[in-house]
Amino acid sequence: MRRVKLAMLRTVRALGGFALARRMTRSGVRILCYHGTWRAADGFAGDAMFMGQETFRRRLETIRRLGYPVVSLDDAVRALRGAGRVPAGSVAITIDDGWFGTYADMVPALRDHQMPATLYCDSAHMLTRQSVPHVMARWLRRVSGNRAMLPSAEQAFAAATNVSAPLTERLEALDRFTTEAGIDQMPYRSTRAFEYMLPEELHEAASLGLDVQLHTHNHTLGDLSPATVTNEVAANRQALGHMLPGTAAPLVHFCYPSGVCSREAGDALARAGVVSATTTQQGIAWPGMNPYLLPRLLDGEQVTEVEFEAELSGFADILRGLRDVLKPVRRG
Repeated sequence: MRRVKLAMLRTVRALGGFALARRMTRSGVRILCYHGTWRAADGFAGDAMFMGQETFRRRLETIRRLGYPVVSLDDAVRALRGAGRVPAGSVAITIDDGWFGTYADMVPALRDHQMPATLYCDSAHMLTRQSVPHVMARWLRRVSGNRAMLPSAEQAFAAATNVSAPLTERLEALDRFTTEAGIDQMPYRSTRAFEYMLPEELHEAASLGLDVQLHTHNHTLGDLSPATVTNEVAANRQALGHMLPGTAAPLVHFCYPSGVCSREAGDALARAGVVSATTTQQGIAWPGMNPYLLPRLLDGEQVTEVEFEAELSGFADILRGLRDVLKPVRRG
């Protein structure tokens, strides 16, 4: 099926379908979503979390080659809210979290292409100056082939990925897991594959033009209650303010961690002085949309070049719209 889909997309592109879709969707903003780059030596199937360093550069080259104007997130949001204008078919580049690979690989690529980008940065992981244990454990299990493991390794894995446990306990469980599973951590620690950038690296990235914005302090909105939203935004603002003295833009844009969102959370964000919030819902952002539930185009290593072009052109968004219209109405 996937081969058929890719062949269909290549045919549509060759026949001018992408160009037509681009004209039809020119008033929408393509808010791209990235995370980090893969810095380990292992090959991997790819997903929306870690992307190959060269793949990210190729994406920027594709955007430039096809002539899509790249604008700042702030300008894009102003246009979507009716308070400004951006060129037709504009692209805004956003990156989530704060991985070291963003600092080491993405920021240089963006500077080479002279393209603005926004980093939605959660702050607690950055302040630990440690690997993120639950992410590291999951990925080490994945690159080791998800093979069956001893009960002791399974127990340690469960403890390492329990995000509600204290960091020290999760780091200790990570060490037990890799020991029991026979996985060497050093190749990953030496490349900082599962670490956030340091506060001083974030400061440097901001001074080089990276727009740093809000992503909660603890990478969660918990129960999505107004109190939790307010507290997480306040803690995130305070931490980022300390890390970015003299370089930070107003912290008024937000990204829902893990895409977990609600209209009520958006209302709480508005009361906290936030002017926009992005989700992980796939799609183009249109003028008049709820500014606290903006969709994005999630890109990753598993996305082929023709699929990426289909998303940029709006052809993929048109197909999603047709699919939703044609869905059979379920009878109760």
